[in-house]
Amino acid sequence: MKKSLIILIILLVACGGSQESISDMSYQEPFISDSIQEMSTSRSMDLSSGDYIIKTAFGTIEVSSSNFQNTINEFEILILTYKGSISNTYLSTNYQGLQSYTVTVNVPAEQFDEFISDIEEISEFKNININANDVTTYVLNIDSRLNALINEKQDLEEIKSDALSTSEKLEVQSQLRYINQEIEILKDQKEFYETSVNYSTLSLEIREGAGISLFSWNYYVERALNWLESIIGYLVSISIVGIPIAIFIYSLRIFSNKRNNIKS
Repeated sequence: MKKSLIILIILLVACGGSQESISDMSYQEPFISDSIQEMSTSRSMDLSSGDYIIKTAFGTIEVSSSNFQNTINEFEILILTYKGSISNTYLSTNYQGLQSYTVTVNVPAEQFDEFISDIEEISEFKNININANDVTTYVLNIDSRLNALINEKQDLEEIKSDALSTSEKLEVQSQLRYINQEIEILKDQKEFYETSVNYSTLSLEIREGAGISLFSWNYYVERALNWLESIIGYLVSISIVGIPIAIFIYSLRIFSNKRNNIKS
């Protein structure tokens, strides 16, 4: 009995070592995973191609300076309407003083297409790129690995219950610890893909200054205002430095004139 237990443990260890280490498999970004379709093609009765679709979009909107903040406000209200969430924002200003607001939002996947359409009601996209990636095969591969590990775990638990010596129990316990770690890693990966499927992501850039060109009076007005602002800035800077110097020189002259008058 003892010999058969040891032989069975050795076989399980060998099978476990021959499997590809799950822990070495990093969390791949599903949106750029062309190799997904090349993975295991094993299928289950529960899933079929197209059950796990991850949608992402990247768009740009250009609005006038006067409508810039209003567009941002309307967009944020629309996000709340769809029960979405903002995961990242960034506000920048270019050399012309024109602002750009970049925001990343997550919206329930079943309403994503309608959400994109409603954004166009606020302002038309200058450009929009929508990606849809089927990661069903990858999820099936995770399920297959999970089932294999769970079955192996059950076998090891049976061996552990029948083990007679302490060394045998410790060996089985070590294998169980390893398998439990791999199971948790796979569950986390599956949860990551399920979350990505349930919520679609949009990265949107709202740019200020649309419609300003060399043939628009707005262009010349903004240029004139920028120049005026620069001139005022220079004058203020010169005044801060120049006025104290002028007062000092004037004081020296008055003092010098008084001394000359006293001597004379």
